[in-house]
Amino acid sequence: MTAKAIPAPIQTLLDLFTTSLADVRFADVDGQTLARYAAEVEVADDAVAAAQSAFDATRETLQEKQDALLHQAQRALAYARVYSESDEALGGRLEAITLPRVTRRSRAEDALVLSATPQPTSRPRGRPRKARVAEPMLEGIVPPAE
Repeated sequence: MTAKAIPAPIQTLLDLFTTSLADVRFADVDGQTLARYAAEVEVADDAVAAAQSAFDATRETLQEKQDALLHQAQRALAYARVYSESDEALGGRLEAITLPRVTRRSRAEDALVLSATPQPTSRPRGRPRKARVAEPMLEGIVPPAE
C-alpha cells in the first residue's frame, strides 16, 4: 500500500472510529463500515502497485527490444549502402533513410532512448578563433620621458 492511498485526514478519522468513536453509529456509518472501505482501498492500491510494476518491467523489455532493433537496423543500413555503391537509384533511396541514434537519458535513469532528431554527421575542426579585443590594452599609457 502506498502512503497516499488513504489520505492522512481520513486515516485520522478511521483511527477515531476505532478508539474514541468505536461504539458510535450514525445511520449507515460506523467504524466497521469505514474499516471495510479502507480495506477495499488498500486492496485496490496493491493491485495498482502490482500493475505498475508489471508495466515498468514490460516498458523496460520494450526499450531493450527497440535498442536491439535499432542496432540491427543501423548495421543493415551500413551493409546496404556498401552493397548499393554500383546502383545509384538504390543508393539514393538508402541515403534518404536517417536512423535515430542511441542517446542516454539522465544518469539517474541510466536507460537508453532513441533520439528523434538525426545527429549531425560532421563537426567543425580545430580550435575556435580567439575573440578580438575591442580596445587596445595600452591605451592611455604614456611612454616614460627620456
